[in-house]
Amino acid sequence: MSHQSTRTFLAGQIRLSGIVVVASIALSAGLVWLSVADLAREFQIVSLAYAVIIPGTVAPLAMSYTVWQNLKNHHLHAEVRRLANRDDLTGLANRRCFHREASARLASAAQATRHSALIVVDIDWFKQVNDTHGHEAGDETLCHIANALVRVAPHDALVARLGGEEFTLLCEVDDHADLGRIAEALRKGAEATSFYYHGKIIHVTISLGLALARPGDTLSTLLSRADTALYDAKHRGRNQFAMAA
Repeated sequence: MSHQSTRTFLAGQIRLSGIVVVASIALSAGLVWLSVADLAREFQIVSLAYAVIIPGTVAPLAMSYTVWQNLKNHHLHAEVRRLANRDDLTGLANRRCFHREASARLASAAQATRHSALIVVDIDWFKQVNDTHGHEAGDETLCHIANALVRVAPHDALVARLGGEEFTLLCEVDDHADLGRIAEALRKGAEATSFYYHGKIIHVTISLGLALARPGDTLSTLLSRADTALYDAKHRGRNQFAMAA
């Protein structure tokens, strides 16, 4: 959850608490005054003092506790929403989040001056990593590749793990050449990623399928075209990218 969201929520809670405290004091004083209006002035003053002091002390304490509890619940709900949209292993957006966010971006891209582009990424020979080094090594590999993609991707790109060893990126580009430059940077970033696992170095490469959005494209058609391009990249020998027609 962002700090801005927390500040906004807390400011609203504080404003509400102030209103409740002032209303409590006013209501208490009003009810007491109606009860003691016909009594001696000294008794009226003492009664009104108690009517202001007691709620003026108790109400802020009660509201502080309420604000604290509400803030805890706010953080909890925000964390639940975050986890529902994140891949447990890599921390990237998950498939559900990607489909929702990507569809929204594509819907608004019609008014943009740049083009939406989809990149589908698959780790080459990933099964061999699992078979040779074990699934924990496979998980480490996924995390390293995820970090490499985020590090190299354009700052406004939506990066997600679709499942298994497949990742995807949605970004804005100027043209096919710009998309190719981004894909090559991603490929080189992954190729330069290696790590030691139980004394053995693990090094993998990636293949990429690229698709530049066309008028009328939906996320489904864009993914289909990028998947076809990915198949072409793998068929040509892997560790490269291919552009959809």
